[in-house]
Amino acid sequence: MPSLFETCYRMDGKLTDKAERLAVELERNPPAYFDGLHMTLLEGVKPITKVRMPSGEVKEMLMLGSNSFLNLNHHPRVLEAERKAAEKYGVGAGSPPLYAGTTDIHAELERKLAEFCHTEDALIFPAGYSGNIGVLSGLCRMGDAIFCDSSNHASLFDGARLSGAEVIPYLHLNTSHLQLKLEGCKAAGKIIVTDGVFSMEGSLAPVDELVRLKNQHDTMLMVDDAHGFWAVGPGGQGTASLFNCRDEIDIHYGTFSKALGYTGGFAAASHVVIEYLRYYARSTFFSSALPVTVAAGVLEAMKVVEEEPVHLQNLKRNRDFFQNELERRGFDTLNSRSAIIPLLVGDEAKLGALQMALFNDGIFSNIGTTPAVKASRCRLRLNVMATHSLEQLAVAADIIERHARKLGILPEN
Repeated sequence: MPSLFETCYRMDGKLTDKAERLAVELERNPPAYFDGLHMTLLEGVKPITKVRMPSGEVKEMLMLGSNSFLNLNHHPRVLEAERKAAEKYGVGAGSPPLYAGTTDIHAELERKLAEFCHTEDALIFPAGYSGNIGVLSGLCRMGDAIFCDSSNHASLFDGARLSGAEVIPYLHLNTSHLQLKLEGCKAAGKIIVTDGVFSMEGSLAPVDELVRLKNQHDTMLMVDDAHGFWAVGPGGQGTASLFNCRDEIDIHYGTFSKALGYTGGFAAASHVVIEYLRYYARSTFFSSALPVTVAAGVLEAMKVVEEEPVHLQNLKRNRDFFQNELERRGFDTLNSRSAIIPLLVGDEAKLGALQMALFNDGIFSNIGTTPAVKASRCRLRLNVMATHSLEQLAVAADIIERHARKLGILPEN
């Protein structure tokens, strides 16, 4: 049976009908996880974060719901970099990058990003989502073909559709299926597009196999490593670095909103591709530039990761420990190899009940369900940070196990 959100998305009739139906159903019979979508943070993300619940109750909660994997949000060097930038440049940008929106700090950040990705150039976008839309809709046109892993982030599919190119999905992580699709494609302009780390399961794309196929079929390859950069691979250099093929990727894409805890996105590629995107990627050409304070903070955060390896070391220690603890208790973590650790539930009512039980016990978690994944594959989505202690994670594993057994997600001992 379709979930409420699936039903309201697919409804026929007047455009307002689906909105009215959703409003009525949420008022009468909201899904069990609904309150979990409306928490308010009363301070910046930390391992223990003050949160106001929909009831108005304020609790200090163990934060397992933030993408700020390295948790540099309060790092003194990062805060000081933002302060200095604000004093010199003020706030905001007031112009797109090609007009009056590029400062020397933006230019330095783009140079640093190109160096990080081993490419000739890089281009900053004001948001991670809009950047993917800009890259694909800017580069591709009608008559081209975009091959998308079926579990790619929504922004990749949206950018592909906006481009007017033929969008050709292939089965998740299935390079044999991709090869069949490539063999049947006659388009001259082709690009394979994949997440590096898949955001709903934490698994990695088989980047080495994708490189082989892109060389065999004369296509470009774009890897969106939003959840991989500064979190996966040696030095946090991303998924492709784990497969020793970083220099074989045509377009690296990443965000500042995950491991670095900021906002914004970037593409890194050859100079000619980046210059093309400066003029044709509408989500940067027609958007105000990333605020210079953010650019300064991101630049300093990148330097902190390089100069203080303890952050990456702690992140790896914590995610390995927590995943092992959860799997030892019988949870299916969907073969995660990143700081995203999902727990497969498969029943939205049980998932909602589990999440609310965890909130009540002081654990902040996220869920993955419609429209991000099918309701039948819904899951608890836990994010580990470098600043968690092993004791905090061990206690969390005990609490999650206890509630999962009570709800029948795990069998009773």
